[in-house]
Amino acid sequence: MRRWWLAAPAVGAALATAAALVNHVPIALGEGGEARSERGLWSQIAEFASLILDSGWAWAAAAVAAGWLVSDRARPWLVAAVSGVVTLLTATLVYSGWEDLLSGGGYLQTFWLVGGLVLGPVLGLVGAAIRRPGPVGTVAALVVPAGAALNMVVLPPPAESLVAQPVMWLVWAGAAVAAVLVLVRRPVLAGSGGRTRSPAAPPRPETPA
Repeated sequence: MRRWWLAAPAVGAALATAAALVNHVPIALGEGGEARSERGLWSQIAEFASLILDSGWAWAAAAVAAGWLVSDRARPWLVAAVSGVVTLLTATLVYSGWEDLLSGGGYLQTFWLVGGLVLGPVLGLVGAAIRRPGPVGTVAALVVPAGAALNMVVLPPPAESLVAQPVMWLVWAGAAVAAVLVLVRRPVLAGSGGRTRSPAAPPRPETPA
């Protein structure tokens, strides 16, 4: 089977499975009814992972990653757009399946399915655009770091969580490092795919006959 058919559902399923499982660690440890600040070490570690995996920027990044993975095909834009949708729909359905299994059913939310249909193509195309040279590819590569940093401002982790501040600082630091690496390797104003033209060689002096 061709790789691109597998990339999008694999990315979506992996993200959803990880997010659902870490969400249920406190319940498995018998700490589900306790306040977040009173839970044990393993529950705090799981919540740290949960605040990242359940965030909007992480799900958006999954769709961007899928678009990037499949964008080396003959029709990269169409395939990338479809892959973005498939990633988010798969993630939503798999996450709902895990929640049904672990919590007793009735979790599926139409809101997230509609969101996947609307935002999936855009995010998949962003992933494909990262492969383009020049300013377009550079700006596309900055979308996920910028989105992650903005997410921490617009929709920060809940303040009652002991790991909320560490998660925010980690995401901001990671976004800053990623942005710097992108700008160093792919300057926005660089032409011809960020490659600088070497100066022309000086003319060779003519030798007398």
